[in-house]
Amino acid sequence: MSYIQNNLQAGEEIKYRADIHWYIFVCPVVLILLGAFFSLVPSGLLYYTGLIFLLLGLLQLVKRTFLKLGAEYVVTNKKVVLKSGFFSRDALELSLNKCEGLRVTQSVLGRILGFGAVVVTTGGVTNTFEFIVDPVKFRNEINAQLL
Repeated sequence: MSYIQNNLQAGEEIKYRADIHWYIFVCPVVLILLGAFFSLVPSGLLYYTGLIFLLLGLLQLVKRTFLKLGAEYVVTNKKVVLKSGFFSRDALELSLNKCEGLRVTQSVLGRILGFGAVVVTTGGVTNTFEFIVDPVKFRNEINAQLL
């Protein structure tokens, strides 16, 4: 059972669940492919560069896999819950009545592929959550619960 399911209050129900976009895996895959290509050179600087790229790509792939597996972004009828971490946990629960500002930022590539960041401001504290699938819908769901 997920962290969110275990921590719902009486009468609280999940209205929307966001996910992390697959784009977070692009950089590690590119590093792995470059590393594999360069490590095919029999010897020399390119061979060792390829091994370094391969190692960095694999480490990033593992790190981002745990990021995707450990992240939960949920809007309920009472709060916004943003949990990250697979082994360790960082959970942020924002009461909807304390939410002061919402901002969505998307690059051109983010708009094309459908991901972006949601910036939530509450009490002078700003929290940014990146690589969210359809961040406009996430923001709209928060706004719908505020009404």
